[in-house]
Amino acid sequence: MANLHIREMTEADIPCVSGLLQSCFRWLGDREHFTPGQLAFLIGDRSSERTVREESRTRPHLVACEAARVVGVAAVHGNELARLYVDPRYHRHGVGKALFEACEATIRQAGHEEMTVGALVDGSVAFYQAMGMSITGRVVYEP
Repeated sequence: MANLHIREMTEADIPCVSGLLQSCFRWLGDREHFTPGQLAFLIGDRSSERTVREESRTRPHLVACEAARVVGVAAVHGNELARLYVDPRYHRHGVGKALFEACEATIRQAGHEEMTVGALVDGSVAFYQAMGMSITGRVVYEP
């Protein structure tokens, strides 16, 4: 994607990031058959502006923008890629890869030799494997 730009998230981006996360969770919910309770938790809590704002205080967030539009978001916490979501309309356009590589560089610059990542759904495991990650363990999370 020629016009893609990765930068640090700003306070002004938070409403867009919240909306992006809600869209991603709705898309994933349809695709992965989330229960109504799971979807309500993800949309009502995990993607709220309040949560994004609070998490951004301790986890650097990066946004991927095409022109002025936020099309992806990622967050780093220590050596963990704590969040990586891309607008479904921009899947398979290099947005996820660009965010992954930017987060990997951030983690390495912080002095970490290893990076960990959690995958909300099994469908994202193939993406992380394509980025060079390997499965070392599995934890099932139920909100």
